[in-house]
Amino acid sequence: MKGPFRPIAFVGSAFPLISTMGCRLNPNVEIVGSYFPGWMISLAVGVALTLMANTLLRRKGLDRSVGHPAIIYPGMVVLFTCLLWLCFFD
Repeated sequence: MKGPFRPIAFVGSAFPLISTMGCRLNPNVEIVGSYFPGWMISLAVGVALTLMANTLLRRKGLDRSVGHPAIIYPGMVVLFTCLLWLCFFD
């Protein structure tokens, strides 16, 4: 292409800018002098919430009616982890 606009030069110069758009400070949380990433805390709390949900379902007698545990409980961990991450760290 002739003229002042060169697509290859534009893409070549825009790539470093586009690739660093998502770079920002990590959401680290200080716990007793150590910094932990936010996703690790969200995962730990997500597992704890899933265990509490499991206990609640067992007490109410609904644990057999929710579905196969190998699918339901990992899905609950992912759900709680992502919700916590979105609510508190993003």
